[in-house]
Amino acid sequence: MTTGRFGRRTRWTAVLVAALVATSGLAGAQTDQPEWAETSFEEFSGMVAIYNESITSVDLGIAGDQLQNERVNLVVTDADGATATFSFRLDGQLRMTELTQGERADATLRMSTDRQTFNGTLTAENPAVVFGNAVADGDIRLSGIGTTNAVKWAVINTVADFGRGLGLF
Repeated sequence: MTTGRFGRRTRWTAVLVAALVATSGLAGAQTDQPEWAETSFEEFSGMVAIYNESITSVDLGIAGDQLQNERVNLVVTDADGATATFSFRLDGQLRMTELTQGERADATLRMSTDRQTFNGTLTAENPAVVFGNAVADGDIRLSGIGTTNAVKWAVINTVADFGRGLGLF
């Protein structure tokens, strides 16, 4: 009889340990963010409504139509090389939805920038315009995730760089 109960306890202990290991791995992903990530995420969350109100009136040039419905991992790097990742989805009108801290497993696009550019966008009166200018100036870099998206964004970036070189943008 004791063996049967011990067997149950062992099973429950194993389940509990497995659950703790699984959840600690998920919690560990959040702790990989630098100290400033939480505050930046709160500021980012507060800026989204302002951005969404104005993005439909901003011309993002060649990249604008291609950004529709992308699932984005935004990687922000500070002066010390620490990176924070935020993710969101852009809808058909380029409004941000599904904002979260950390990476999206289903991301189709990576946006990369430095912390100074990111903070400038967060504090701007019109963050959509600042975002558009940062993309056009190359301060926010776009790269596709997955083969098709990587090729698509490599072509878009090459055309945009060529246009900037000619003074077209």
